[in-house]
Amino acid sequence: MTTVRQRLRKHLSPLAADTVTTLNLPPVRMGLLTKLNVLTVGLIALTALTITSFYFWQQWRDEDQQLQAEGRTVLAMLADLSAPALTAQNKSGIEQILNGIASDADIAYVAVHDQKGAPIAQRRILPKIGDEPLPPFERPAANGAATNAERTIGALRFVELRAPVTAGSGAPPIGYVRLGMSAERQRQSLRNHMLGALTVVGLLVIIAVIATLILTRRLVAPMRRLMRAARAVGSGRLDIYVPAKSSDELGLLTHTFNHMTQRLAESQGEVANYQRTLEEKVTQRTKELEVATAHAYKLAQHDILTGLPNRSLLNQRLRQILAQALRDGTQVACLFLDFDNFKRINDTLGHDAGDQLLQAIGQRLTKAVRESDTVARLGGDEFVLVLPSLGAADATFEVMAVISRVRESLKEPFRLPDQAPTLTCSMGVAIYPVDAPDAVTLIKHADTAMYSAKESGRNAYRFYTADMNARVQKRVQLETDMRRALMADEFFLVYQPQIEMQTGRPRGVEALLRWRDPERGVVMPSEFIPIAEETGMIQEIGERVLHDACRQIVQWHRQNMLLRLSVNLSVQQLQHDGWLSTVQDALMESGLSAHFLDLEIAESVIITHTEKALTTMAKLRQMGVSITVDDFGTGYSSLSYLTRLPIHGVKVDQRFVHGLEQNKNDEAITQAIIALSHSLGLRCTAEGVETDAQFNFLRAHGCEEAQGFLITKPLPETDFRGWWVDHETSFGGAQRQPDLWQSRAG
Repeated sequence: MTTVRQRLRKHLSPLAADTVTTLNLPPVRMGLLTKLNVLTVGLIALTALTITSFYFWQQWRDEDQQLQAEGRTVLAMLADLSAPALTAQNKSGIEQILNGIASDADIAYVAVHDQKGAPIAQRRILPKIGDEPLPPFERPAANGAATNAERTIGALRFVELRAPVTAGSGAPPIGYVRLGMSAERQRQSLRNHMLGALTVVGLLVIIAVIATLILTRRLVAPMRRLMRAARAVGSGRLDIYVPAKSSDELGLLTHTFNHMTQRLAESQGEVANYQRTLEEKVTQRTKELEVATAHAYKLAQHDILTGLPNRSLLNQRLRQILAQALRDGTQVACLFLDFDNFKRINDTLGHDAGDQLLQAIGQRLTKAVRESDTVARLGGDEFVLVLPSLGAADATFEVMAVISRVRESLKEPFRLPDQAPTLTCSMGVAIYPVDAPDAVTLIKHADTAMYSAKESGRNAYRFYTADMNARVQKRVQLETDMRRALMADEFFLVYQPQIEMQTGRPRGVEALLRWRDPERGVVMPSEFIPIAEETGMIQEIGERVLHDACRQIVQWHRQNMLLRLSVNLSVQQLQHDGWLSTVQDALMESGLSAHFLDLEIAESVIITHTEKALTTMAKLRQMGVSITVDDFGTGYSSLSYLTRLPIHGVKVDQRFVHGLEQNKNDEAITQAIIALSHSLGLRCTAEGVETDAQFNFLRAHGCEEAQGFLITKPLPETDFRGWWVDHETSFGGAQRQPDLWQSRAG
């Protein structure tokens, strides 16, 4: 740094006035020199005037006091001298006393008055008074002290002093003495002194102006040099050097200015280096930004997980493909794929495994299609295949070939850590221009056909037909209305009793869900539960059912209606990790004892998700909740898994109950289920009992409980309470059947 400074100092040149570029500066209204001169002279003049004014005010006050003191002295003397003459009524003696007063004093006039205030003798001493009459006489205070007042004679002002004349101490006044004092002599002297003082002040101001001009010129000259130098620096010249001609603050300012220009010159060199470096970095960052922009553009048009085109790129490509097909007169097929029950994969194996599975699906689909075809992922487990350049005659054949290869590629199990799941998919096909005139409609119709494939039982494909829109719209409307029904609280519960078959006494009650739609009326669960399970609404619906049913059964318990509550548990609720806490919350909120709650789980659900079912049911049993296997006998039951289940009862499916006395196989199966439940110490309940023959058969073979239309149809809460009261009062003191289903508790 020192070397740089030395080199710069060699190139710095003294400032010359003719080398400075004039800047566009605002005009100077009052220069610094003028301001300094005005300030200095003004301060000197103000100081002199202030001191002089104070001096004259002090002198004026002192002379006024001196004048009054002199008057009081003369007045006292006159009072003493005139007392004998007043006593003797000697007017000539009084005049003689008045004529003896010197005329060069400050006394303007003097007068003596008798006891009544009438003038006896007077004398005008000040010539300016002339023949002007004296002011009227006013008696002084009665205490004998001298008083004074201001009087005016013509245009002249005087101070008049008055005093009584007495013959002795404490005697009443025998007359009065009146004395007028004039300050004319003092004022004239003061005017002369003021004129002299103003002359001195004027001389001081002149001297101060001359001294100020000399001093300020020496002060401002260096500042003007600095100003010219600053203008030069402002115009871009940094090789300016101003010589310092003094060692005061201006000299220090000059040295500081030179140091500043030197540092600016150094900084200018550094900035040049920084600029070159910055330009290089900007060039590098520009290249990196171009690469990042290209990558971001690719990410914006491709699915991050699978690398396949996303919806945006699919729409763009499809519009181009359709435009080309319109020119060539060819057809384009759009296949919409949705994998069956993929949500269960995420729920059971986790989302990481689900992501790996989606990546593998994308790879298999890419290998299954032609090189000219497009495979895109729209989101979730939805994929779209676009098959361009299809001839009108063989379009269906080529589509079927691709469908066959796709289904064949999915047969082999997928390899995941500790799992090897297999998948099926539902496919919908729409063809341009037969089924749709544009890209958006083509994808929409392919989606509609896919939903039709799902409704037909999944693992299927459907070609779009015009009547599919009505069915899809109906399903979409149903889903929309269900969401509205959740918010409007249109779902409600009905209750179907479960009675002891030996006594006919109410033993429990099953809560059944219904939907009261404003347009459809009362909708049965079979019409909306499948959609609720697909959309995930079953979770919220199930929670509401459980909470409402628990609160209702607690109210009945308070009315001595000691019934067991049965609620059905769906596969989504069984798999949901938060369902156990929802049971706990419902029990705590309602205050219902856990052993009064019975959860029914379909046998098919248990077989399909054995490990998850075992874990959930074990935790429920630890909480004290009862568990019943619903639809028993329809899910390929085996004793090996049945003995492992922590259950309390089984429910004979109504299909077997309806076949009693008509089908020997149904009778045999029903007897076997009852016998099996007894051997395992489980409660056996028959559902769907509608005839006396069915009821008698079940009771004869030892079935403990039954429910169905023979007993009563599902009833609203108010109707059920009335039904229970009617039946319970008819038993009187009858004893209940032993509680077999609780014998395995613990």
